[in-house]
Amino acid sequence: MRNLLLSAFFAVLTAVGGVLSIPVPLVPFTMQTFFVLMSGLFLGPKYGPLSQVIYIMMGLAGAPVLAGGAGGLQHVFSPTFGFLVAFVPVSWAAGFLARDNSAALYIKYVLICLAATVMLYLIGLPSFYFNMRYVLKTPVTIAEALKIALLPFIVPDLIKAVVAGGLACKAIPVLRDAGLLESHESESKRTWY
Repeated sequence: MRNLLLSAFFAVLTAVGGVLSIPVPLVPFTMQTFFVLMSGLFLGPKYGPLSQVIYIMMGLAGAPVLAGGAGGLQHVFSPTFGFLVAFVPVSWAAGFLARDNSAALYIKYVLICLAATVMLYLIGLPSFYFNMRYVLKTPVTIAEALKIALLPFIVPDLIKAVVAGGLACKAIPVLRDAGLLESHESESKRTWY
């Protein structure tokens, strides 16, 4: 029950991260990816992705929780929908890579966050290009899609990965010692990963 509540909590944090946005054309700057990374690191590869599924379902059901206060099924046709869908595997990747609890090393968590962020781009960018070109019928080249949806976000996403890694490195051992988080290793005995 605690893990389900924590999943719901991280879904809300991701929604808050979407509200904390700087509007720019097509792809706003948000804090969502920070909370997506944190969901995987803190909750592991089962409940972290669940939190993102809850978040996406709330948004598609019409709750104004998506970036910039958007919500509704029409968001499926948004150029950024692929990034939204990528939240689930990104959270899973962060949780999966962090499942070895042998050492709470800062560099380990930062590298995990960087790897998960690469996954975000590998899923989100092709979808952005496809939706721009074929759904919205905007004649955009691959280079233009990268200029719009990748280049402005590299530095902010690197900063988010570094901060998320540092926070996770310090907070996760403390929360586990206090009994507020389960060890991913103990969870691995009963989950599919």
